[in-house]
Amino acid sequence: MDDKVVVLQNDLASLQFRLPFRTEEGNKGSFGRCVILGGSAHYVGAPRFAAESAAEVIALLGETAMRSGAGTTVLAVPDFLASALYPVVRYSAVFPLPSAGGNIVFEKERAEELARKATSFAVGMGMADGDAESWTRFILDETCCRMVLDADGLKCAAKVGDFKGRVVLTPHVGEFAAMTGLSAEEIKCDTARLARQYAAAHGCILIVKSHESYISDGREVWLNRTGNSKLSKGGSGDVLSGIIGGLLAWDVPPLLAARTGAYVLGRSAEFSRTNALSHLPDDIMSTIPLAFDELQGVMRL
Repeated sequence: MDDKVVVLQNDLASLQFRLPFRTEEGNKGSFGRCVILGGSAHYVGAPRFAAESAAEVIALLGETAMRSGAGTTVLAVPDFLASALYPVVRYSAVFPLPSAGGNIVFEKERAEELARKATSFAVGMGMADGDAESWTRFILDETCCRMVLDADGLKCAAKVGDFKGRVVLTPHVGEFAAMTGLSAEEIKCDTARLARQYAAAHGCILIVKSHESYISDGREVWLNRTGNSKLSKGGSGDVLSGIIGGLLAWDVPPLLAARTGAYVLGRSAEFSRTNALSHLPDDIMSTIPLAFDELQGVMRL
């Protein structure tokens, strides 16, 4: 592969009107089901309010996926977290998973049941030492689903190796350093080339998140510049995974889903009227529709 990297701009001009057309005859089943798989005892914490807070974050992921086009969402969490989810879930189903030592474990029978109507997965958020590798291999080998892998799920990336062009990985610079064995400084100096190289070697779509994010499928490299300091809060990356998972659910191609997700997250923060000091990931929910309006050329009166 030529070491010269042409970096393309991931902006409104390159994305507008690119999303698939949604027919008026469609119903919730027409637009797919996104399964959000995550959570652990470490994510929950000891106090009860921490469990409630963790549940709200996971519920937020489900709502984000639906705001991004998924017809339905399922929140698949360790069994002990399910009770904390029920009071805060508005639109998603809850699917308790077996756990051991505070972490999700893989059981094929339950996995098959969960995957039966799924069209996409978002795996890894708050998963700690849960068995992300077995879940990822099952999704790749036993289903046709596309997926986004983030946070604790990224720990299994090197073991899985080949993602068959169906998986979007979303590491920040520190996580990408852990995945590659390089230093953060080395990555920052050559992000575009390293992102393309990694995506090509592992058959994935990669987003290296920073104040400017690089997106690659191993051939093209796109630079996303939307966003601001309002995104420098824990949970913003989870919202990105929800957006991408929702897009993948209704059959948006993985590279386009990754590019659209990065753009929409950033533009939603720019649209938000909450100040950067007080801004929370929840504040993005009301502005995601504005970002999608922009991509679809919708004019609001």
